[in-house]
Amino acid sequence: MENFKIYSAIDKLNNKIEVKTVNNYDDFKNTIIVFRGFPYYEMLPEEDIKEEFGLYQDKGIALGAYVNDKIVGLNCIVYESEDKHSIAFVDPKKVAYYSGLAVKEECRGLGIGKILVRETDKFLQDLKMFDYEYARILLHGSMSEGIFRLNDFKDAEVKDGLIVDEVGYVRNNTGKYATDERKYMVKKLTPNSPNYFRR
Repeated sequence: MENFKIYSAIDKLNNKIEVKTVNNYDDFKNTIIVFRGFPYYEMLPEEDIKEEFGLYQDKGIALGAYVNDKIVGLNCIVYESEDKHSIAFVDPKKVAYYSGLAVKEECRGLGIGKILVRETDKFLQDLKMFDYEYARILLHGSMSEGIFRLNDFKDAEVKDGLIVDEVGYVRNNTGKYATDERKYMVKKLTPNSPNYFRR
């Protein structure tokens, strides 16, 4: 994918902050591995990370937040809704899925996640290709829920309540299979977008 920059600024500490495409595998890997830690404890073997990186190169985009040219955060987008999710859209090809928002632990609380979501949101709106954006986050204790709310994402609800998935996998901290609940947050990008629904 072509390199491009969507945001550049100087923060209060005189650090140069940029949001741009992540085309360097090591930058991607060194950031996405935060999901090996709390609260997800994903295994994330090397082959899975390579496959995920390839997905964003082919069917989406990985945007990185760089401070003084060092990556500190990542926002991964797939240009289509996922078939395996409980939320469904009339036209899945007109949906952008926020599949992974990650900020390195030592850089959390500095507004990096807010900048990533805000600039990704602007980028996707400028493309004028999508009816919706959506994310799937932990039902309880999500670190990113507030960031999405600041950018006008709402809980995905149908008549009988929130759309929630149960997600299970073997955790690297215990070696045991465990599940958690994830909800969906959505943002409508076009006024007359057809509605979403539960599968």
